[in-house]
Amino acid sequence: MFFLSILRPKKKFMFRPQSLFLELFAERLDRVQAIESYPVDVFEASHVILDGRHYYQITCSKDFLALMKKTKGVLSAIPDDPRMVEIDVISFNAILKHISDIISRHLDAYDLDSYLKKKLSLIYAFEFMKISRLLPLILDRKVQEFYSDSPHSRIYLDHSEWGRCLTDIQLTQEEIQAITTHMQTFSGFSLDYSLNSLKTDWQINDLICRVSLDIAPLSVTGFTLDARKISSKVYTLPELIRSDTISKDLAIFLLFFLNLGRNLTIIGETNSGKTTLLNSLDLFISPEKRRVYVEDVLESMNLIRYNYHQAKYRVAPYDVGVGGRTKSSEVIKVLHRSPNIIVLGEIQTKEHSRALFSSLASGIRGLQTFHSTSIDQAFRRWIFSHRIDPVSLNELDLVVLMNRTSTFPTRRRVASVFEVISKDGFASTGLTFPSTNEVYTRDMNGELVCLHPVDKTYMFKKLCEVYPESYLRQLYEKMYKLLSPILDENIDFDSLVGRISNFWCRLNEQFRI
Repeated sequence: MFFLSILRPKKKFMFRPQSLFLELFAERLDRVQAIESYPVDVFEASHVILDGRHYYQITCSKDFLALMKKTKGVLSAIPDDPRMVEIDVISFNAILKHISDIISRHLDAYDLDSYLKKKLSLIYAFEFMKISRLLPLILDRKVQEFYSDSPHSRIYLDHSEWGRCLTDIQLTQEEIQAITTHMQTFSGFSLDYSLNSLKTDWQINDLICRVSLDIAPLSVTGFTLDARKISSKVYTLPELIRSDTISKDLAIFLLFFLNLGRNLTIIGETNSGKTTLLNSLDLFISPEKRRVYVEDVLESMNLIRYNYHQAKYRVAPYDVGVGGRTKSSEVIKVLHRSPNIIVLGEIQTKEHSRALFSSLASGIRGLQTFHSTSIDQAFRRWIFSHRIDPVSLNELDLVVLMNRTSTFPTRRRVASVFEVISKDGFASTGLTFPSTNEVYTRDMNGELVCLHPVDKTYMFKKLCEVYPESYLRQLYEKMYKLLSPILDENIDFDSLVGRISNFWCRLNEQFRI
């Protein structure tokens, strides 16, 4: 059992006190002067250029290395500690904390202050799990993503300031075996010839790393690793407005239609901020609306403690294919659970697309993301790759296009907003895309500009079939008046949630939404 292999490793894989993985950095670049350095917890990250290539080098102070050599004997006692199997939750964060706590008790035998004991406990927990050389990369908030393309190549990474850098870390076979074991343990699935890929989250306190592993025969080299940082910090709409990801006018525009039951799809390339925008909008939707989430990887915020109505369902990852736990099968069940909004997270496959359009055809609108660099490309993927009937695309309502710069530091912004215009019989040939109307775009100076006022949009005219036009105009004006000061403020998260709840209370005094 993978779980037990972590807690009680076989003797031949147990730690030899004379050797630490942190000491296995293959090649030092001490002869080269660092361009820039900064602390990363107890480590130091340095930027080095050698033979025209950028290197990211991690070092540790001699004093701390001496302390580790003095105390590393505690590792030998961990596998036989009876407390190792006293754990109920099998997750990376839970097991890491459990092992750290046990190591901390063993460190009581040394005269250490609480700070040093805490740092050593974390390092030794990673050392025990045989992945300690990945720890600085995970702890460094400026490292956005790191990669290992094969067992025979060095890890390289994307740095928010230094760009793409090589490291002097080449994983050993023991480290590769440990990573593979952890991926199976924390995902709950076994790698074999039919299942070559796994994805799971490794969390350390507020740091989250989404780790993807591919093995043979999918990976030609037999081992390919991609670890992307997922910010555990919740970026709110006021913060996104200040960073020019979105404008205040556009934020209110989207919230107006979302709260009146329109669907919103956020498209863009990988790591362009799609999920960040989705979560920031979700926070501002009325807490009274019943949200139902169907996700394979939990990326939505937990707002239950703020009295938001959230029901969450986790399905099998798309590349696992466990029968009965697919997005489409769960959406069918969800339709009988009276959701006001359904959040499907990332739409990745044909099966996911069927789940989305099944929900839309049943009259349930919501929020979802989709990988695409343009709205036409999104339509092509749905029609030709996912075999969605073109007429079903009429149900999409609003589409937000995100993009990101290829230079460092990376900027993620809303590029355009489109509304999908339904035309009877437009898909009679089965080849024509739906008509779209671009509502917002970026001008030559990079500013978001509105091309069509809210009351001139197709979505507004559709809503006029249900609500009186005067009601909609008054509602939008009231929302704009009440939301503007909230979106302008720079306040903490708890205070913001309180302001959002008060906003909806005040709005509902005049309008029943």
